[in-house]
Amino acid sequence: MHPLRPVALAPVLLAALAVPAFAQEAQPAAETVADRQGVIAYTPADFAAARPNTALDMINRLPGFTFDGGDNVRGFAGAAGNVLIDGQRPTIKTDTLSDTLARITIDQVERIDLIRGGAPGIDMQGRTVVANVIRKKADSFQQVLSLQDYVFAQSGRSLFGWNYQATKRSGEHQFDIQLARGISYDDSVGYGWRYTTDVPTGAVSTERLQTEGDGPVHSLRANYKGPLFGGKFSANGLISTDEFKNEQFYESGTGAQRFTSRSANDRGEIGLNYTRDLASKVELETLVLSKFAQGTGVATGDTGATTLFSRVEAEAGESIGRAILRYRPSDKLAFEGGGEVAYNFRDQQVGLVINGAPVPLPAADVKVEELRGEVFAQGTWRPNPQWSLEGGVRVERSKVDVSGIAPTETELTYTKPRLLVTWSPTKNDQLRMRIEREVGQLNFQDFISSVDLNADRVDAGNAGLRPDQRWAYEAAFEKRFWENGAAVLTLRHEDIEDVVDVFPFLTLVDDNGDGIPDDANNDGQPDTQLVAGPGNIGEGTNDVVELSLTLPLAKLGLEGGELKATGIWQNGEVIDPLTGEDRRISGQRPQTLNVNFRQDLPAQKLTWGLGWFGGWEEDYYRLEEVESLRLKNFFSSFIEWKPTTRFTLRAELNNFDPYRFYINRFIFDGPRGPGNLDSVQAELRKSQVIGRIQARWTFG
Repeated sequence: MHPLRPVALAPVLLAALAVPAFAQEAQPAAETVADRQGVIAYTPADFAAARPNTALDMINRLPGFTFDGGDNVRGFAGAAGNVLIDGQRPTIKTDTLSDTLARITIDQVERIDLIRGGAPGIDMQGRTVVANVIRKKADSFQQVLSLQDYVFAQSGRSLFGWNYQATKRSGEHQFDIQLARGISYDDSVGYGWRYTTDVPTGAVSTERLQTEGDGPVHSLRANYKGPLFGGKFSANGLISTDEFKNEQFYESGTGAQRFTSRSANDRGEIGLNYTRDLASKVELETLVLSKFAQGTGVATGDTGATTLFSRVEAEAGESIGRAILRYRPSDKLAFEGGGEVAYNFRDQQVGLVINGAPVPLPAADVKVEELRGEVFAQGTWRPNPQWSLEGGVRVERSKVDVSGIAPTETELTYTKPRLLVTWSPTKNDQLRMRIEREVGQLNFQDFISSVDLNADRVDAGNAGLRPDQRWAYEAAFEKRFWENGAAVLTLRHEDIEDVVDVFPFLTLVDDNGDGIPDDANNDGQPDTQLVAGPGNIGEGTNDVVELSLTLPLAKLGLEGGELKATGIWQNGEVIDPLTGEDRRISGQRPQTLNVNFRQDLPAQKLTWGLGWFGGWEEDYYRLEEVESLRLKNFFSSFIEWKPTTRFTLRAELNNFDPYRFYINRFIFDGPRGPGNLDSVQAELRKSQVIGRIQARWTFG
């Protein structure tokens, strides 16, 4: 588990409107054009006091902009983040967008264009704001080496990582390569207590706990971009391997329990992109992408009275072909259309052994395959500097085949219209409105049973699962002030169909493990049992309020200071299938708050800062229990010294006031609703202080 995943875990786009956006390279700064077209341009000089190292450093400092790396979902369109590179998305999915931006050194950046509300020739992917990183074309050769080390204060554990990258540009050709040893760790590791209350008797047992989880990630990435047959060609490749080990130890006066899980994964991916002008105002872009992963996971448990063993083996892959035809009749109007075909699969087996005896599991050996096609068309019109409209529609059709004890075949068709309207009454004010039908994506692991030894829980796979669909109605108002200040208020309402949540359902029984449903009564009907797992529980709603603030502090007397704050409040409601009462959607966080302060001290060649993350709450409504997770107050701090443009030393002290992580389980003696509360388990983990130091050298 990574409770801090959301916050922890490292000129002018339209300056030449007569030229299609895909053909735009670095152009001279032209602020008047940028303002007129609703695009704000930032050059490295705008951040000179901060002395940034990479494009990601610049992105994180854009006023009124919150970076989103995209979703790890199937298909290409649905995985889009909110940053483009030279007007395009990287043709790779296994690699994260933040990692890609972190490999673009500041010397390679011409400018970053902040596109607010849409622009002709730019596919906003349903977002109201995107950033476009424009790279320089000058010949260069550059190497970067960075070393980093994480130290956990209480355990004394040290985790070392390194990264080497080289970039060469010669004319229109650019080559990139990276070798890295990254670190993955569970930032909730630490010490604490677990209290278990037997409700009928009132007896309480107390256990002391200790947790630890981390592992290395080794990777090799290579990229090429250059001209080919009158067009532009790019290739991206990645191979990686990772390992992770998690340990949980509980000790009381009467005994001890230990749970250990290990995982190992190998991944590979290649993506190819080719773009060519077919006419002066027409462009064709094609891409193909293929990725494959295989991995194993082994978990063991020893409670003193019981020994537990679970093993998972899985293979997964995805292949995508996509073509887009763009037509731009004028500098105010642009159209595009195309299609995408994707094949995805996951083949997974899971087993459970208790005290040496195999335990039958529902949906334990399953292969899920999906063949999906999508066609789309959209247009962007900017009739004048104040108004912009983007409208489009996507039609998706897929066939999902599930093998196993109860093979199924499901065909799904969804139409997804979208309308985005932007009004800019002044240079500093903008109102953005969006209406869109969004369709969630199925998680193939939800089709296969999973085992949690520590929680003594099996979640059954559900072959009948459908994605949720929602109509989203959104309005965002942006106010810019004090040159680099910005405030954005977003209101969104969602009407949801087929809400995906934990759901009780009947599944076939195969106690013999031979893949044939049992018939214990010899009545010719297969045996069934009531289980719980992901399912569609009906209709729901969700209301969201988001507030983002970038506040420069120079006018308040603190030169070089900046405060950034973001807050999200949401309330989703659905009817519980067991109790018939309204409740929040499982896993939804009612609020998240982030406040970050930093100050640039150019004379000392330093930047320092403090951060506060308010934590989060999540509730999960299962068949026979309610699980409640709470994390409170994560503090961070850093100081960065850059004595030259070629060397940076950064030190961090995070979680210096260790946060508390609560796991509360309310367990019933049967299905919730008719069942009675049987026991309450309260777990408290006090996390560790984590230090990090990084040294970074640039050569060439």
